[in-house]
Amino acid sequence: MSSNEEIAQRLTHFGANIQRWRDEAARLTLLATQSRQRPAGLSELTALEETAGAIYADISSFKSTVDEIAEKSPAAAAELAAASDALHLVLLEITELGVRLYSVHSGIPHGEAAKAPMTEPAGDA
Repeated sequence: MSSNEEIAQRLTHFGANIQRWRDEAARLTLLATQSRQRPAGLSELTALEETAGAIYADISSFKSTVDEIAEKSPAAAAELAAASDALHLVLLEITELGVRLYSVHSGIPHGEAAKAPMTEPAGDA
């Protein structure tokens, strides 16, 4: 079991990351807005994927931290629901921006990929 100080440090880490990812989402929103003139490059798309992966990892770690807090104080753990929501919302925002950026990058209009006919992979005949 972690000390209260260690838990506080982890919670501070999550708070800082939420803000960093909100800032990244704002940057990606601008990039998505400008993507009609200049589509996102592979390095930007790779960075987006890495950001989403880091958020997933933090969501998992945050859940473990909340579970540990709940063992000591269920009421304190319940108060962290807003932070959990914030992590999930920033992941959703990054994911939606990724869909927009990939749409422009691939040349398939946003929302059209789901309407595209399914094709058989080469060599599966």
